[in-house]
Amino acid sequence: GLHSLWTYSTDLNEKLPFSWDHEIQSSILFTLVYALATTITSQPFSLYGTFVLEEKHGFNKSTLKLYLTDLLKGAGLLLVLAPPLIAAIVKILRIAGPYVALYLWGFILVFNLFFMMIYPNVIAPLFNKYSPLEEGRLKKKIESLAEKQKFPLKKLFVVDNSKRSKHSNAYMYGLGREKRIVLFDTLLKQCTEDEIVAVLAHELGHWKLSHTPILFCASMTVLLLQLLTYTFCTNSTGLFESFGFKDHDARPHLIGLILFQYLMNPVDVVISFLFNMLSRKFEFQADRFGVEQGFGKELKTGLIVLHKENKSSFNLDRLYSIFHFSHPPLIERLRAIDAESKKLK
Repeated sequence: GLHSLWTYSTDLNEKLPFSWDHEIQSSILFTLVYALATTITSQPFSLYGTFVLEEKHGFNKSTLKLYLTDLLKGAGLLLVLAPPLIAAIVKILRIAGPYVALYLWGFILVFNLFFMMIYPNVIAPLFNKYSPLEEGRLKKKIESLAEKQKFPLKKLFVVDNSKRSKHSNAYMYGLGREKRIVLFDTLLKQCTEDEIVAVLAHELGHWKLSHTPILFCASMTVLLLQLLTYTFCTNSTGLFESFGFKDHDARPHLIGLILFQYLMNPVDVVISFLFNMLSRKFEFQADRFGVEQGFGKELKTGLIVLHKENKSSFNLDRLYSIFHFSHPPLIERLRAIDAESKKLK
């Protein structure tokens, strides 16, 4: 349990040849040991999912060497990012006092923005190769669409997703005026040029309608509201004692945060459901935007191809879909596209 793992981490900390802050060092070791344990225990399921299930359905293109390389790179990133992140969080929890929710929320906000900036340029290239899209009709069509919508497109990349999987997708990223579009190389093989442009028109709809900033602000607002209840958790003697932390002087701040997350799990289920509903609404709006740009037919055929190639479920129970998925089923999207196309006619 948590107490045993924390005790092991503190014992391990005592054996280190250096010591500058006992709680912070123990918290970092706790995080690393927990990550190692969960990684090891999850490997049988991950390997089975990649080399059995994905292979069975014709998706897997990865090799064991590539799989292990990705695993090592992920472990390396954890060793680099986790220590300063955990140290900062524990420091804030320890000194912020009654304003701990605001300070912790502010730190998480800044870290999220920082991570959004470095991920596409520093982290993502560690796992995939991003090459400029070759000159040709497709590039001209995409640039024309971006110019028409005044989308500040700076770079257009193709990522070598095919070395791991046959799944396909396209996305855009970037803060401010530095926007980039990324196409999976598998998408180029599976869809026609017009279908790809239609899919990107859908993605541009998300940008034009400010869906990503809305979802980000909503998630950060929810996080702040949750953190405002954090002190009730840290002041609960019974909560700590029920997990084995009976000594009042040995109640680690990181453990308090973890227990707080446990308490929030039922609330998170409801929040996830509400976010799924909002996300589904945004998907319909982005589809409508694509239709309004004149890509109704191409968007339909493109979505059908993507669902077919990715072997996604075409039609799901409505309630099950709303609860579990952030995107509406294909059938619902096609009906909405048809309805919007008829309005435009």
